[in-house]
Amino acid sequence: MFQADTSQKVAGLLPLLKELSTFILCDLTEAFDFASMADFLLKNENLFICLAYNENIPLSSGYKEIVESLIVKIVETPPKRIPHITFPGFENSIYYNDYQKLFKLGK
Repeated sequence: MFQADTSQKVAGLLPLLKELSTFILCDLTEAFDFASMADFLLKNENLFICLAYNENIPLSSGYKEIVESLIVKIVETPPKRIPHITFPGFENSIYYNDYQKLFKLGK
C-alpha cells in the first residue's frame, strides 16, 4: 500500500498545500508510517485530518503504542486542529473518552 518513505513525503507536502482544507486516509494498516506524520499532526493549524485504520485488520500492540503516545500528547497539549484518528480497539483505550471529548469540541 505505502512505500517506506510515502508517509514522510506526505507529511512534507501537506504544509505546502495552502488551498487544501481536508486530508483523509482510510483503510490504513501498519504499512502506514504513523510516526513520520506525528510532528505534522501536532503542528497542524489549518487542515482537517482524518486517519482511519482498517477495522478488520488488527494492529500490533507496538504500533498501537505509537499511535496512543501521540493521542496522549494531543490530549495533554491540544493542537489548533485536532486530527480524527480511529483504529481497531481504540474504544477500549484509557485515552479514548478524553480524546473523543476533545475532538468533538473541535479544540
